[in-house]
Amino acid sequence: MEELVIKEFIRSRDEKRILTGKITGIENEYYKVRNESIPCAIIWYNNMKILIPITHLGLGTEKQNKSVIRGVLGAEIDFIVIEIDEISNIVIASRKDAMQLRAELELPGLQVNDTVRVRILAVSTKHIVVELYGKEVIIKAENLQHTYITNCKELYSPGGYLKVRIKAIDIQKGIYELSSKDFLENPYKNIRKFTTEGGEYTGKVIAFPKNNSGIIVQLDNTKVTCLARVPARFNNYPHYLDTVLVRISEIKEDKKLIYGYLMRIIGGNCYGR
Repeated sequence: MEELVIKEFIRSRDEKRILTGKITGIENEYYKVRNESIPCAIIWYNNMKILIPITHLGLGTEKQNKSVIRGVLGAEIDFIVIEIDEISNIVIASRKDAMQLRAELELPGLQVNDTVRVRILAVSTKHIVVELYGKEVIIKAENLQHTYITNCKELYSPGGYLKVRIKAIDIQKGIYELSSKDFLENPYKNIRKFTTEGGEYTGKVIAFPKNNSGIIVQLDNTKVTCLARVPARFNNYPHYLDTVLVRISEIKEDKKLIYGYLMRIIGGNCYGR
């Protein structure tokens, strides 16, 4: 088996063949090309250790420390072998070279409205980073779901796959806009079946928007949220995950927005106030 794997590595090095593996660790390794010890992402490929120096990860950042690699632990990536040390059974590889090759071969064939499957590389609170045929693309929370996402890390993780539609693409200008919510049911289409202006509904406080005064409430009777104003008569501002009663003042299905105002703090984190 080991001999076959070595031959596979040699073909990758000599013929620029792309291999795929999952990042499962981080090590500081002496890298002779730069004559220094630098952080490396670790991939185990059929019991052979693959080292991908941070300089060859192609993560689009000037930072060269372990924190950058920590953000992509668990991600599946492509790589091309650049060095083989059969004595120590260590292989040096480059994700950057594999990405460049994939981009050259596959990106030109993509068009607006194409449906593709992308890998999730990293996840932040309000966006995820995916790999689109050799290009890293940020997908913001509003293009992932029809409803409000409090934290993308609760729904997505590196190493996963996502079906997306290409909404805009311009390779020359580096424009890539992707959306996955096109493949999800839009709960706002039948929202008036569950809510109506003037109705009062219970829900939980899930966020406090920075650019708007008020609270975002996840309604109990539907998947949608309500941006609720907190009247001045409330001496205590509701806390995160408090159960509240809100009155709906306006529903805008086309903009996927529901407005209301706080009627009452029912319970949850407000006990003991």
